Amino acid sequence: MEEDVPFSVYTVGTENQQAMTRLKGFSAKQLFTSFSGLGAFRSLEQNEWDIMNPHTLLYIPSDYPHEYLPQGEEPWFVGYVSFVDNHDALLKSWGFGDTPFQLQLHNPLQLYLLLEKVWNHSGPHYDVWQSTEHFFSFCLELKKQAALNSSKKPNPGQAIRLVRYRDSVVDSATRFLHDHLQRDLTMTELSARVGYSTKQLNRLFQQTLGLTPLQYLHKIRLQTASRLLEEQPSMTIRQIAAHVGMEPVYFTRLFKREYGMIPSAYRAQKINQFPSV
Repeated sequence: MEEDVPFSVYTVGTENQQAMTRLKGFSAKQLFTSFSGLGAFRSLEQNEWDIMNPHTLLYIPSDYPHEYLPQGEEPWFVGYVSFVDNHDALLKSWGFGDTPFQLQLHNPLQLYLLLEKVWNHSGPHYDVWQSTEHFFSFCLELKKQAALNSSKKPNPGQAIRLVRYRDSVVDSATRFLHDHLQRDLTMTELSARVGYSTKQLNRLFQQTLGLTPLQYLHKIRLQTASRLLEEQPSMTIRQIAAHVGMEPVYFTRLFKREYGMIPSAYRAQKINQFPSV
């Protein structure tokens, strides 16, 4: 019966979005609705970051390498829903194909309410027909709001390059750290990059993120490593440590401090928690 639906919901929810790096993309197509705060998104094949302002939607194709991270002091609050095309036709013809895009929204509250309906029929209360029906309503609402962008021909697949905001020092520094995750960076080099002293940059990071630049770098390195442990079983611990710019022994020590177990135990736990089907 489930294979009869044209598309099905894979994940859905709302959260204060944290930094995320997906080296091989995600297995399902993703729709992110930015309700408040700022985020930055980029393809891993490009160097340019795109800023997501409040009241915008971001579409990311499946298996599309990418990363995103919050920007500024306010939490980046998003709604998300991912879906799988069972019959690759209708939604692809609406623009949900192989190219990511952003869309300015005119009524984000309506999309939030529709996401809530999708969520109510997902998880332990999963009803494939009801969740698909509400998700289809969500897509119809997107199509309608796209049509309200009067300066463009109605097309939800039309890429919209948003006006960039003035970068803060911390925003520029965090994107530089993500761009050079594998390098042996010094705080002196980072400070020189953004034109501030190390002391000033430490103070700004503490005020904005509650972390020093070095603590933030360790955090995103370990987050990326945890994702690789889950999604890339063929990579060794040494390879993962090198990918995030850390020496294996030091990496293992920091990882255990953060996650309460060594990397190999973390990987084994995730495999047992989410066995292959």
